[in-house]
Amino acid sequence: MSENPLPPQEFHFFDPERQEIRVVVIHPPRRRYWVHALLFVLTLLSTLCIGSKLQYNFNNNLPAFGADDFFPWKWALSDWRRLALGIPFATSLLGILTAHELGHYVLCVRRRVFATLPFFIPAPTLIGTLGAFIRIKSPIRSRTDLFDIGIAGPIAGFVVAVPVLFLALLLSKPLTAQTANSELTLGLPWIFHLAHMLLAMLGSHAPAAQISPDNLYLHPIGVAAWVGMFATALNLLPGGQLDGGHIVFGLNPRWHRPVSFITIAALLPLSWFFSATWLLWAVVLRLTIGHPQVPRYPELDTKRKLLAVFALLMLVLTFAYAPLPGSGIHDLIEQYRHPSQ
Repeated sequence: MSENPLPPQEFHFFDPERQEIRVVVIHPPRRRYWVHALLFVLTLLSTLCIGSKLQYNFNNNLPAFGADDFFPWKWALSDWRRLALGIPFATSLLGILTAHELGHYVLCVRRRVFATLPFFIPAPTLIGTLGAFIRIKSPIRSRTDLFDIGIAGPIAGFVVAVPVLFLALLLSKPLTAQTANSELTLGLPWIFHLAHMLLAMLGSHAPAAQISPDNLYLHPIGVAAWVGMFATALNLLPGGQLDGGHIVFGLNPRWHRPVSFITIAALLPLSWFFSATWLLWAVVLRLTIGHPQVPRYPELDTKRKLLAVFALLMLVLTFAYAPLPGSGIHDLIEQYRHPSQ
């Protein structure tokens, strides 16, 4: 099923190179709902498989990620009843990802910018997905529209991820000698520790209020909250065509390129000492360092500049410089050189 919900629209832009007004006629994109639905169902199935194994291990006091748990699809699908165990993880994770993308999409609709519905990406990863994205199909009329569309996704995802995080901490339990023997550990961002302090201040008797989050066996929805926070931080990296790059361009187009290079330079030592993942994102930023032209006026008002400060705060709270401890390039080289250690 497909439809064109809007008539063609004219977009008027000032071309700084030709010093003239350009008129672009954009036809609304066709809605292929079956593609979005199919990808969502496949992503739901893959995250249910991951979540079912995480929940099974949590319920039976087994390490969250054992040597045989990285690809649990055969185990989960061999008995369909096991998939029900994955509902908390899958709904939490997809709820956060959906909120993020709908934040972008709703602002696109409000600003009359043509965009696709979210595309979810099922994948055989540790979380069952590579995330989701929307595609913008028409020019953006102003820096304010660019800023608002860019920041809406991280805010919407963060708003959903925060209560998921608190619920996850309340459901988590202390690590034991057995459960701590996991093949994979997660480096927690500051917001996990902030939530721990708030629970302690409120007088909660849950383990999360009594001991550091680093010593907790996270409930599976805690893993979903971690993924949501990590995705928020990635999107808020100030550079390229990530949400953070759009925010910087909205603040000042002249800042975009130098800030992007500064971000790339900062990611390189992080990739060496803490996680090779940052090298991948440095490459992504370098490849997308250009930014589509957007009319430079009007400039952002004070309210939006304050929102930019809030975006920076979200980045600080959700950024985990060592998301997978021991996975820095230096660590990987040492493991290759001394495999027995």
